[in-house]
Formats: sequence, C-alpha cells, structure tokens
Amino acid sequence: MALTMNPALNQQMAQLEREYEQRKANIMQSFYNQPQGGSWGQQSTQAPTQNVDWIRVSGIDGAKNQIVQPGQTVWMMDNNEPYFYVKSADNVGSCTFRIFQFAEVQEVAPEQPEQPQIDLSQYVQRGEFEQLKALIEQLTNAQEKQLVKANKEVVSNGESVNGNDGKQTGTGRATGARGK
Repeated sequence: MALTMNPALNQQMAQLEREYEQRKANIMQSFYNQPQGGSWGQQSTQAPTQNVDWIRVSGIDGAKNQIVQPGQTVWMMDNNEPYFYVKSADNVGSCTFRIFQFAEVQEVAPEQPEQPQIDLSQYVQRGEFEQLKALIEQLTNAQEKQLVKANKEVVSNGESVNGNDGKQTGTGRATGARGK
C-alpha cells in the first residue's frame, strides 16, 4: 500500500484494503463450500454488501457479456461513454440488464421567496398625513368649541337642551296646586 501525506486518506485506503481482503476471503469460502452437482435452486444466505464494486467495461456489449452469478448484482462503468450498467441475476440465473446515464447536476442556490411588490403610489406620504391630521384636529376642536358655546347660550336663555323650555319633566309627580 502506497502511503500519502494525508493521514485520513491513508486510513481510508487501509479500510478499503481490509474490506477487499474480507470480500475476497468470503468469495473463496463460498466457492469451496458450494454443494457439488449444481444445485443452484437453493437459497443462499449471503449478507448484502454495503459498498459497490465497479467493474469497468468497454461499451454496452462488454456489459451485456459480463457473467453474473445467480443471486448477485454487478455494477459496471463504461470506459468510453457516460453510462453505467446494472446486471442482476435471480436465484435461478435469469438476468435483468439496466442502463443508466451519468449527468452532471448543477448545484442550485436555494430560492429566496419573492417579496410582493408594494405600489407606494396608493399610500399617503408622511407630510400629507401630518397635514390631514392637523386639519382634522383643527376642525374637531372648532366643532367642540361651537357645541360648548351653543350649550352656554341655551342655558343662559333659559331654554332646555332637551327642548322643554326649562320645565321639569319625567318626575312622575304633578306640580302646582293640588286638587283644583
């Protein structure tokens, strides 16, 4: 094993080498432990592998001609084209063949939600608002002064605000001489 200056890479390479040796030992063991007489119909109890071993092939014909053991899946990468192939065999030995194409995916920045555009021409500007507010306050104050003045005049003339000309009403008692 060639050592590099990067310790993390060295560690990863060592791990891959150990996995390779383990798989190689498993294949050799399964080869020597197979029953004689070609009883391929039996279920194999082989654990699924985590990593994919890529086989390099030259074109689709090389991929189709690749031998696949029953119950196995082979991943193949084309040396000349941006394709990869997956060939699987079921436990009886019947194969399925699929072709995939490598395509570069551009990293896209997450889209910012579009802010709604506000038409500011429909709103009152601050200066105009302050002028309108001052005008309303002025009119309100003037109206209140007129009401107070009108109330004072009515009271001074002896006229009632409720329109009964100063007469007391609503007590429920008769006023004046009794029993005439």
